[in-house]
Amino acid sequence: MRYFFITICLLLTVKGFSQKTSENEVLKISADIFKWEVENKIDSVANILHTKFIVVGSDGSISQKSAYIKRLSGEDFKHNAIEITENTATVSGNTATVIGKGKFDMTISGNKRIQQLSYIEVFTRENTKSPWKMLALKASVIN
Repeated sequence: MRYFFITICLLLTVKGFSQKTSENEVLKISADIFKWEVENKIDSVANILHTKFIVVGSDGSISQKSAYIKRLSGEDFKHNAIEITENTATVSGNTATVIGKGKFDMTISGNKRIQQLSYIEVFTRENTKSPWKMLALKASVIN
């Protein structure tokens, strides 16, 4: 009975460690996406977005992957700097969410704008061996 209890405790510890590792992995991917947007590495961003990716912008606009990538690649929109002030990840099976806040320094149609935004990112993967892909992004202005 004692060995059974020890085995159960070890399994729960390993599962908890694995969960934390997945959460850290998703937080790193989220940070990488923001870094790539600032560095204008749009191909890297496109590779991490799911084919069914959808974004709801802070202005309420809704775009699919192709339109989002086109906007990031265009001349009318640029992330100058992104400073994440807080974020947290939650993983449940093959779905993960990142919820955070940050200061987004952007140039839109030639006008520099700094906004405090909150955001939620949804990631998915086919199985534990598959890479995480961002499925959805929603940003909101913090007043």
